[in-house]
Amino acid sequence: MELKLSIIFTTILLIFFLCLSVYAAMTRRKSKIPLGEEKNESLIRAVRAHGNFLEYTPLFIISFVMLEYLLANMKYLILVATFFLLGRLFHAYSMFAKKGLFRMLGMMLTFIPYISNTIYLIIKYI
Repeated sequence: MELKLSIIFTTILLIFFLCLSVYAAMTRRKSKIPLGEEKNESLIRAVRAHGNFLEYTPLFIISFVMLEYLLANMKYLILVATFFLLGRLFHAYSMFAKKGLFRMLGMMLTFIPYISNTIYLIIKYI
């Protein structure tokens, strides 16, 4: 089994994670704060966007790879991957642009795939 969707989707997420990492590092350097955030709002937002991505993405990728390996419906996989990616993009955007609506949408589009994958795995494979 090749897991093509998992490879494509994970590569996109890796690129996005790298962008968030570089942005957080650049913001830290610009702020001249080597450790912590010292109540610097820009740095706090960059670090949280990076951290939030890291908190939610690995387990989602694991569930996604499991579903693809177990031959889940391809349309479902594409839809859930798109929702998750949009959720992560909206959430990161909200952290930089200070847009609460995008943060809410970002988290909804993150939780829906999480819940959906959990239900899919329980119903179909347990």
